[in-house]
Formats: sequence, structure tokens, C-alpha cells
Amino acid sequence: MMKFFSKFTSKKALDPDVTVYRVEDMHCSHCEAAVVRAVEDVPGVENAKASASANTLTVKGSATEDVIRAAVEGIGYTFKGIVK
Repeated sequence: MMKFFSKFTSKKALDPDVTVYRVEDMHCSHCEAAVVRAVEDVPGVENAKASASANTLTVKGSATEDVIRAAVEGIGYTFKGIVK
């Protein structure tokens, strides 16, 4: 029973410093790398990971949504905000 339940709860970030954002216009691994490079240069970001197939950007750290938005949009991608 516990294994069945964990399938549904494992998708949520357990760390309060982790936020998942929706980023569109990423088409390949090169796009993912460009977004990650741009976001990891933002003060307060400890780690970032992008997924073109899911159109998501996962960020760990204390950076605000506004500075992450500026970094993503500054390199030409569409930032849609926090995934709920």
C-alpha cells in the first residue's frame, strides 16, 4: 500500500526551496542547457534543471520569480510562472 501511495506523492517538491516553473519554446537539449545556464547565473539560485519535453524549469534556491523570469525571457524563452 505504501508503494502505491508514494507514486502519487512523489511528484510534489518536498524541499520548500524548490520551485517548478513553466517555460515554453524549449525544443531540445540545447534549449534546456541555455535556460539552465541563464538561470544558474542568477543570485540565489543553487541549482536548476530544465525539461523541454515537459516545458518545465526546476529551481532550487531563494531567487525570486521576477529575477528568474527576467533571466529566462532575456534569452528569448516564454516564462509562464509557477506550475501548480
